Amino acid sequence: MDYTEAVTLALAGDERGYGVLYQRTYQSKYYLAIQYMKNEEAAKDVLQDAYIKAFAKLETLENPEAFSEWLGMIVANTAKNMLKKKNPLLFSDVAVDENDENFEYQIEDENIDNQPETAYTRQETQELVHELIDSLSEEQRVCILMFHIEGASISEIAETLNCSDNTVKSRLNYGRKNLKAKAEELQKKGYKLYSIAPVTLFLYLLHSEETAMAADGTLVAAGKVMQPKIFFPFEAAKGAGVSAVGSAGGNIAGATVKSGFFHTAIGKMTIVLIGTCITGSAVLFGVIQASSKSAEATVQEEIMPEEGNVMTRETPAAEQTAAAEDKAAEETTPEVEEVPSMTEMKEEDYTSLIKGNLTREEIEYVFAYGPQEMSGQGFADSDYLNFLNLFCVCSKNDGNIVKDYGNTSNWASQYSVEDVNRLFSSFTDYQYSEENDSEAEYGINVDGEIIRFFPATPAHEAKAVITAAYYTDTQMDIYYTYDYKNYDSKEEYTKDRIAILKPQEDGKYQIIEIRDASVPVASDTQTEEQTKPAEDGQSIKSIYEGVLQAVKNQESGYTFPNIGTSAIGYEYFLADINNDGIQELIVGACFEEDVFICHDCRVFSCEKTGSGYALKAIPGEEMSLSLFVSGDGNGLFEYELARGTGKVRVYRMGIDTGTLVRQSNAEYQFTMGDDQNNQFANANSVAAWTDISSMDGLSGLG
Repeated sequence: MDYTEAVTLALAGDERGYGVLYQRTYQSKYYLAIQYMKNEEAAKDVLQDAYIKAFAKLETLENPEAFSEWLGMIVANTAKNMLKKKNPLLFSDVAVDENDENFEYQIEDENIDNQPETAYTRQETQELVHELIDSLSEEQRVCILMFHIEGASISEIAETLNCSDNTVKSRLNYGRKNLKAKAEELQKKGYKLYSIAPVTLFLYLLHSEETAMAADGTLVAAGKVMQPKIFFPFEAAKGAGVSAVGSAGGNIAGATVKSGFFHTAIGKMTIVLIGTCITGSAVLFGVIQASSKSAEATVQEEIMPEEGNVMTRETPAAEQTAAAEDKAAEETTPEVEEVPSMTEMKEEDYTSLIKGNLTREEIEYVFAYGPQEMSGQGFADSDYLNFLNLFCVCSKNDGNIVKDYGNTSNWASQYSVEDVNRLFSSFTDYQYSEENDSEAEYGINVDGEIIRFFPATPAHEAKAVITAAYYTDTQMDIYYTYDYKNYDSKEEYTKDRIAILKPQEDGKYQIIEIRDASVPVASDTQTEEQTKPAEDGQSIKSIYEGVLQAVKNQESGYTFPNIGTSAIGYEYFLADINNDGIQELIVGACFEEDVFICHDCRVFSCEKTGSGYALKAIPGEEMSLSLFVSGDGNGLFEYELARGTGKVRVYRMGIDTGTLVRQSNAEYQFTMGDDQNNQFANANSVAAWTDISSMDGLSGLG
């Protein structure tokens, strides 16, 4: 799969596209980030932010085959921002030698194939790389790496670093001089540097070190650590189902499918304009909410060098000055923040948080020999027997996780029933006991602390290794690699997997789903409490008042799992989105993404029962920056604008087979401000949000 195919899949909401883009680039970009930052942990932070930005802005990439180079510019820009945060005087035109203002940067022969053969040990390579890197200033280092490694032009570097072309040329020139001086110094210390030009030597050493780090697994290991941090917001947000939609005015129909990562959470970082009709012209203008304190403050967002301009209304000079000062301050801060409720698992957390008080080693054992798929349908007796057999028989080769009590006189194997049940409790409430054993001579029998049975010899072996784990108050995600080898079929494979755990009544987390790490989680937020009928004679208004109060109080069943504790407020509006004559209550949990206020939307409806109504909560959550109520009465419209092109895509959202879904393909596509845009604005109305503290939005209900 080439970059064009991967980008196309990603933009269509197919998570495989994002996976390919990450796998094809993370090793080289991580190594480059290490050189920018001179610190591996800081490099991981840079790369994580860079990927989130790149994936969120993927629609602005004009040439998909240039994804790697485009990502490299984002990595450089992110590194620059982080370095500048530590020292605000970096990357400016200050202290540039005036004598060199108009020089041309002479590129040395940097083709390693044309140079004398070199050979250094791994240790020598590392030493030389560090010595040469340390000889460069922060600005020189970034310029040289961008120019010689990423292949960026002088003007591209200048635009990224917000300085003049001559400043970039000067830094490249002085950087080359510093490399030459350091090389001469190292040669005097006894290092054999051959007859290679300093810059070429530097590039050769970087290439050698990167190759060595790739070969020994260092880059791969780092990639596995970074991957869940990059994709955690989308896993935690639990992408809701979407389905195909027919032509305008048609009902939402078709089989529900899972949405891509970037229909949710941080994926909504492209600029979307909240549409407002101007009488007579029906022109849409941007009213971008900057914060809950100033809901109508128009903000000019920081734009990356490769992107176009953002359309905004005219702003008074005083506001422009304030905005410019705010922008200057923000440039020193990374643009993307991690989800605040996410906590990384420590070694001691496993025992205290996971049901059964399992250690990290023990939960890895469950991943290796326990259920390989969990659909929520439970297990058959044969499944429990298989788990029991594997847990006990394979234990000898894995540190005796299940204590072995030897054999009976008739050669039945004996194991610790407590150890077995502890492993079981991590994924099921089923426990072996004297009350539910078979009592048959050759069956499964429990006697006190011992469980006896006649095991079968497995035809395979497996191993699971946890690569990362994170948890919030409502969910735990454990990423791991699963290695499988079958002796009979000779089948062997390795998979990256994820286990989703939810807290139970005792507060301990239990596995509810296991799947390949690339498959998004389906959203299902309806609970038993929400389906209980209201008292006979209750009105729709009183029911919705109760819903809003429950949301405000964060009662069970009325929370927003997609964003957890990130909500900064709640708003709502009414609309009959399924044409049944009953207005639905659309509740949005407000959360901040950069300078924007987004809504995580849930829908509540009512159904007739006797002389009154009963609450009917609609499963599913959808993220949006801008919603329109469909003029044809079939759902809502989500209005999205790509900032770089001005292209608008409109997606229909509605209730399909009892679930809130969002279509996977745009129903309308047009350019901001053209005739089609105006027609859309005239035919559909902007969602009129009301703060949850006021019940005025329900005044139209009986």
